[in-house]
Amino acid sequence: MLTKLLLLITACYCLTVHAQEKQWQLWKQQDGASISYKKHDNGIFEVRGSITVAGRTADDFMALLSDTQQAPLWIENVTSVEVLSRLSASETIVYTRLDSPWPVTDRDMVSYSCYRRLSPSQTELIIKAYPDYKAELDSVIRIKDLQARWLLDEKNTEHGRSLTLTHDVYADPGGAIPHWISNKVGLKSALKTLLELRRQLNMKAYTPALQISQAGDCAKGILH
Repeated sequence: MLTKLLLLITACYCLTVHAQEKQWQLWKQQDGASISYKKHDNGIFEVRGSITVAGRTADDFMALLSDTQQAPLWIENVTSVEVLSRLSASETIVYTRLDSPWPVTDRDMVSYSCYRRLSPSQTELIIKAYPDYKAELDSVIRIKDLQARWLLDEKNTEHGRSLTLTHDVYADPGGAIPHWISNKVGLKSALKTLLELRRQLNMKAYTPALQISQAGDCAKGILH
């Protein structure tokens, strides 16, 4: 009898956990880009965007990313990006300023990132808020809760090579912005960013920095 009771409790627990798992919901597909989201318990959306760029590689993307002067041209709502520190060949600390429409206060964020290889054809760039590295400014609100990831998947087929980029991002903007507004902005920004990212890669309209992050070891980084 006790065994049956334990089995029943275990089965109920598994069903409850499964039901509580957040599933990705498709928001929009446009011009080859796909945007999905899942809602966290606090009401904030985690956003996933994906797009494929023909004839490009992960190295091309990292070269574009290294051109911080070009960042405002393809990353929606970003006004400036500055590399504050390069901890290793694969790790950087970056300061980003974001523009917000009036009367919403502008935001900024300090983030730690690490670039690593997952397999011969896949690499990922992991990004996490590192807010205390740089003093806050009175005129902006610091984003202190950020988790993001770029998954770079290279493919070589008889039709040529291609790069599929999948970007996951969760960020709490802080301040008094209603979540329904920040969620809406996040979805639209993800779509515009991916479409402009593909255009920049196709045009090669960027100048790589002298130092471009190389896939390395994140095991001992700030993320841990």
